[in-house]
Amino acid sequence: WFIDQLQPGSPAYNLGYALRVRGTLDLRVLEQALAELVHRHETLRTVFPAARGTPVQRVREPQSVPVTIPTTDLRHLPMEAREAEVERLAREEALTPFELATGPLLRSRAVRLGSAEWGLFFTLHHIISDGWSRDVLVEEVSELYTSLHEGRTPSLRALPVQYGDYAVWQRRWFTGEVLQRQLDYWRGRLAGAPPMLELPTDRPRPQEHDARGASVGVSVPPAVTSGVRALARREGATLFMALLAAWQALLARYSGQADVIVGSPIAGRTRLETEGLIGFFVNTLMLRAEFADDPPFRTLLGRTREATLEAYAHQEIPFERLVEELAPERSLGHVPFVQAVLSLHEDGRRSLQLGGAEMESLGGGGGETTARFDLSLGIALDTEELGGSLVYRTALFDECTVERMVGHFVTLLEAVAADPGRRIGEVELLSPAERAQVLVQWNATERGYPRERCLHELFALQAARTPQALAVDAHDGRLSYAALERRANRIAHHLGSLGVGVEARVGVLLERGADTLAAVLGILKAGAAYVALDPSSPEERLRFTLADAGACAVLTHSGLARRLCAFGGPVVCLDQESQALERRPEAAPALALCPGNLALVVYTSGSTGTPKGVLVEHGGLVNYLAWFDREVLGAEGFALPWVSRLSFDAHVRQLFPPLLRGEPVWILPEETVTDPDRLLQALSTRERVSFGGVPSLWSALLERIRCAEGPRPQGLEAVLLGGEALSPELVERTFALFPELALWNHYGPTEATVNTTAARVRPGAPVRIGRPVANVRVYVLDREGSPVPPGIAGELFVAGRGVARGYLNRPEQTAERFVPDPFSGQAGARMYRSGDRARWRAGGELEY
Repeated sequence: WFIDQLQPGSPAYNLGYALRVRGTLDLRVLEQALAELVHRHETLRTVFPAARGTPVQRVREPQSVPVTIPTTDLRHLPMEAREAEVERLAREEALTPFELATGPLLRSRAVRLGSAEWGLFFTLHHIISDGWSRDVLVEEVSELYTSLHEGRTPSLRALPVQYGDYAVWQRRWFTGEVLQRQLDYWRGRLAGAPPMLELPTDRPRPQEHDARGASVGVSVPPAVTSGVRALARREGATLFMALLAAWQALLARYSGQADVIVGSPIAGRTRLETEGLIGFFVNTLMLRAEFADDPPFRTLLGRTREATLEAYAHQEIPFERLVEELAPERSLGHVPFVQAVLSLHEDGRRSLQLGGAEMESLGGGGGETTARFDLSLGIALDTEELGGSLVYRTALFDECTVERMVGHFVTLLEAVAADPGRRIGEVELLSPAERAQVLVQWNATERGYPRERCLHELFALQAARTPQALAVDAHDGRLSYAALERRANRIAHHLGSLGVGVEARVGVLLERGADTLAAVLGILKAGAAYVALDPSSPEERLRFTLADAGACAVLTHSGLARRLCAFGGPVVCLDQESQALERRPEAAPALALCPGNLALVVYTSGSTGTPKGVLVEHGGLVNYLAWFDREVLGAEGFALPWVSRLSFDAHVRQLFPPLLRGEPVWILPEETVTDPDRLLQALSTRERVSFGGVPSLWSALLERIRCAEGPRPQGLEAVLLGGEALSPELVERTFALFPELALWNHYGPTEATVNTTAARVRPGAPVRIGRPVANVRVYVLDREGSPVPPGIAGELFVAGRGVARGYLNRPEQTAERFVPDPFSGQAGARMYRSGDRARWRAGGELEY
């Protein structure tokens, strides 16, 4: 009643039963039988009006409850259309809401399919019925109709009590010591339990419960069914206990939670007098399982057996009362404690007589239904081949996701039946096809790139092709490709004179400007790696970085040199030593370098501990830049200003891509980058422009545009975001102002060369981190290091050309995070374990 007040018109608590009748059906007699049924059961003539906001139960007199059966004739339709229409009508009937205050709370409807074939629908509200009541209703309608049809007295025994009698008895009995004993057990059993099961859904959970649902069929092959039954017998358990343990294990694997609660509906008819009543007796037991120790299935089954027996011994307390007593934080978006249930029932395919006609379940599978829980697994017990359905909330899950889950459930059953000593985490859920999909098909990223070249060599080749083209467009100067090449070569020779050699580390402490780019290229040409330093960093951080990196020299300007007083090596102030540099050779030093040589040492933020220097090689940078040029910039390209700090690896995709295609690097001064209005003004000066940065900065720019406090860049064609999670809200705001924009979401840890994956975000589409960049492989693995199925969250591992060499001066952390790659088939291949959680989505995109 309360849910009905919160969500008027919701069909969440409708119970629909669809039957097929083969033979002659007399609707007049059927109406008489239903009238007798309504007279016999008070619940069928009970309504629930409100008195001053409080619901009351009102039982109507039998004669005040008219019984009619609306009829629809489908005989004019072709057979296929007839079957589809009867299923549609059955769903429509089951989803039509009730008026609790006025009733009636039982509806019936007949559909004529042929001269001797009918569809018959009964729909009741859950407030007056449950699953057991369905069988009572169908059996008694069968007997009443048949006796009336044959002109004899029905053989139904008089009901000893009505539901109201049971309700009064329950209220009186369930008090004092009885109530306290039950509450004490459940409080202890559920202490510390998770408030909800965090299943990996296809869409965010709505703020209010959406009861729309659908179902997919479940079919357990006879051999697996036989194996599970035999296992249960050997372990002294029931088939229900074995299926429950397997269902809980699957949910633990899907959710990644070590503590799982599954609900199970029980009949609640512990008194003989209640067995023949139509009414709401069903209760939901909360059955808890813990997986922190990754138990073998045999151990889990033993625990499940004990937990189930204890729960049944304390089943009298209603679920709603228990929730009230435990007082969890409530939400309209989900049922408290229980998001997944398991129910076992009889096959339901038995036929009953309706006079001379045969009546059986209409059948059908899938289609629209109601879903009170996120997932409801229903299994029929009395068949050689276990079968049933998995009902799911369509607001949360796609059909393909649930079908995949059903397949994994059957796979898990087969595995544990064959080897119950296997630990839950060791059970392989992936089918061979799924394994090939996540390891091979979605990682088919091989692309050509200049494999034998280093980064500075590619620049030199471009400088030779376009010597007079503009290479640097900066606030402090403009340089042609030839001029930049000469300046970088001179810096390289100067460093060589200081003893800087191959794979030495040289610090760069410069504000954004033309000298920064020349310094970086000069270091690379000297065979060394540049150590990116941030001028805004505290001196303590600068001292630590230079000492940890073992820097042999630092390139800077005189205004920043004072911050390096603790550094003992050569400090080259480029602004003061211009004459000395001019005397150095213009040609590049003759060095034999390879793509495996070190190019960059970039430090992590240190937010989770001491900052770590990541060793990035030329080959990783060249591969990434080739991908970026091909996939992001495309044939025409666009102006991309350098706005990130050199100490962030995002500078790679802002500094180098233009240099490798003969375009100028656009360098904005610090005061422009840090002022949203100035930055927007700068972006507005170009006809075809893009912006790259973190989502928080882009959000601030959008807000300035929205409030008309900053200029709107009319030539903005692309926005490249990364470094932070991209929210759907920011995506929506972006496309509201720039509907034609190319919006990119880049993801990648520092250890994986700028970006691991990228996604072109579309309006209205889910926000994903996309697919692996070229020549990079991505694995999503569980705690055992095995690939997880699509849709399940796991730890993200990165392999392939983009993985850095490791950490500087931290061999133990390198060994811990840069681990062997068992999936590549190549000896010595490594992958980086990111610590981030992700999952594959349908089609091969990753979701963070």
